[in-house]
Amino acid sequence: MIHPPDVIGKYAPDAVIGKIGAGGPKKEKKAKKGASAAPAAVAGHKGADWSKKEANKKKRMDGVGKIHGWLGAFCYMVWGFMKEICWTIFGQKNIVVTNDRTGLTRSAMFLFVFIIIHAVGNLHVFLGPDDFNGYGYFYVRLYWTGFGLDANIVEEYVALCALLHVFVALKRTYDMSLTMPVNSGKLNLAFTGVCLLTFMTIHLFQFRFGVTQPFAVCPPPYLINFHIMNMDHPLNLFWTPDCKFEDALYVRDIYRLEFELFQSFGWCFFYGSCVFMFATHMCLGWQKVVPSPALDLPKRYHSKAIHVGYWMTAFIALIYISFPFYTHCWPMKPGNFNLEPAHV
Repeated sequence: MIHPPDVIGKYAPDAVIGKIGAGGPKKEKKAKKGASAAPAAVAGHKGADWSKKEANKKKRMDGVGKIHGWLGAFCYMVWGFMKEICWTIFGQKNIVVTNDRTGLTRSAMFLFVFIIIHAVGNLHVFLGPDDFNGYGYFYVRLYWTGFGLDANIVEEYVALCALLHVFVALKRTYDMSLTMPVNSGKLNLAFTGVCLLTFMTIHLFQFRFGVTQPFAVCPPPYLINFHIMNMDHPLNLFWTPDCKFEDALYVRDIYRLEFELFQSFGWCFFYGSCVFMFATHMCLGWQKVVPSPALDLPKRYHSKAIHVGYWMTAFIALIYISFPFYTHCWPMKPGNFNLEPAHV
């Protein structure tokens, strides 16, 4: 009752053996001597018989596949993950919003990869205002890829994936889990998802659309600074130290904005709670994704892949918690020009 009507025909067509009350198949008459039975599928120039290949693949997937051990679990997980990411909003059935799981799974995988990239990028806050504000301006320089909008193609693609994920998740919840009791656990993903959607709305208004002060920084001429092995300023990937103040460019001071926001213990607690909510939502979703046919992961590796996902989620959650903790407990670092920006 909790599955859509086509789930057996889609995922387990071999399980259909007939209708109840229809009786078993009639016994076929024995073939006469010298007569040979016609093959089920004849391989010829009109088409190939892939039944043996599919049977062998099914046998491997029910076991351990071609690669054994933890290495096999990791390789199959990464392969399935990357395959689904490449098809995030393409090649699936959710353009007309249905409760098909494909769009939900693919969008979730892409969003998780974006969250990892975003976490790594935000680590620039530990390096100082030039690194963090230069990192923020790097995405602004890509606005020419945004088809005329005040955003770049990465932000637009993430927004499409988020909308796909939200709409399909709500559709599946409405069709399958809305009538379930709360204590059954079937609505845990929906509850945590709604909380995360509320958090993301607040987060966008605070940082993406928030009012900031100007900050003088020297961005590299080619988006990324290729001379990063500077002894005085190591790993300055998004700014250059060897320029004059007259040549500097004023960008949004998101570094100061983050420190000013997280001076409040209430906001630190709110963000920490939302990170915990994200970890819970991710673990619950990962538990459902790994056994699904989308990843094409051998059954023997399901448990290992689930635990790998748990460790990845915990690591990413700790990175996100470190940002409000650091900005709340430590003072701001001076910029390259060591100047206080004017208020706007």
